[in-house]
Amino acid sequence: MPLCCCPKDRKPKPPTSTPSAASEPNAPLPSPITKVLLDSYDAYDWNHSADALTDWLNARWKKTGFQVSRETVCFTLRANGRDAEIGTGDRMEGAFCRAAARGGSEPERQV
Repeated sequence: MPLCCCPKDRKPKPPTSTPSAASEPNAPLPSPITKVLLDSYDAYDWNHSADALTDWLNARWKKTGFQVSRETVCFTLRANGRDAEIGTGDRMEGAFCRAAARGGSEPERQV
């Protein structure tokens, strides 16, 4: 007969922590992340593409391990009054060189 150190009527403990935004790709974003997302969207010409902004943010945050999904970015933009679409891709093909949204015609290098 095997020995067991746990009683048979033992109930599982409730989780002691909540999942983080990084572990749930479509979870609502924390306020500082939302601010960075909105500021980035407003500062550069993304052509209403949540895909382009998502790729840019994920590449920017690669070393931190934090990632956001296209759906989360699009939802956050729309919830904050921005016009955004999923599935439009990136007309600049992943370039980190974007024209400023406010009247700038010369692309600015953003790394």
